[in-house]
Amino acid sequence: MKKSYIPFLAFLILLVLTIPFPFDYTTSVIPGWHTTIFPLYFTWIFVVMIILIFVTIAYWLLSRRVDKTNWTLFIIHLLVTIPTIIFFRFPFILLHAQQTSQPELLTNISTRINLIPIVSWIFMAGQIIFLIYFIRTITAKRIIT
Repeated sequence: MKKSYIPFLAFLILLVLTIPFPFDYTTSVIPGWHTTIFPLYFTWIFVVMIILIFVTIAYWLLSRRVDKTNWTLFIIHLLVTIPTIIFFRFPFILLHAQQTSQPELLTNISTRINLIPIVSWIFMAGQIIFLIYFIRTITAKRIIT
């Protein structure tokens, strides 16, 4: 296996980890009623999944066209994407169910709520950086060939 396929496979695994989330759109709180309004959380999960589909396809295209992978950018891109997947895959990661005091639980909940926008902005910044890299690499490859 060529090393240029490693980024494609890594983001394919991340994409597979996000697939179960959009199935929440097909459920209904009340059987027979299809007017459930889902929170913005579900929409954001769907957006992340769509972005990961495009990123996976982009890494596939890069692995087919470019001989050398920018490993530094790949690792940075992977590291800024993983926290978002962790937050979606394990929504109660910072909440400890064993806590008996309500103030500690409320503190943990507020910490998690405050971290979600930060993780989202870091995720979007990583995707924009990757988009710039992808466009530059593809256009540079076209000029050369």
